[in-house]
Amino acid sequence: MDLSTTCAKATLAMSLLCAASGLSACNSTPAPANVAAEAPVVTTPPPPAPGVIGGSIGQSLGEKDRATAIAAQQEAVSTGARKSWRGEKGSYGFVTPDAENGPCRNYTHKIFVNGRPQEAKGQACRENGEWRVTS
Repeated sequence: MDLSTTCAKATLAMSLLCAASGLSACNSTPAPANVAAEAPVVTTPPPPAPGVIGGSIGQSLGEKDRATAIAAQQEAVSTGARKSWRGEKGSYGFVTPDAENGPCRNYTHKIFVNGRPQEAKGQACRENGEWRVTS
């Protein structure tokens, strides 16, 4: 007799015992001990790529200001509309996306740190329907 047959017979026997005794504890059937519970698969989208902010233009930004700039960059390339941002420490900037060119679009990100402008150009492309900054 194999294990699955043994388990099926044991489950049937427990069901009959519970039905005969009327115990309320029998209303829930525990999983067999040899069956591992499957963990739910959680898929989260990857974080936005730093794009030009990951290069020299973003090195003078603090962590929070860099995150704000990356979020603005992602929103601009996703919507196709210019997006401004302002950081906590006085840095600010704007991202100007170009028109779509096939599955990609170029963008320009200009930031001001201590009143000094810096500008860099990058590109974003559609991957599985979502815009992802590639450079």
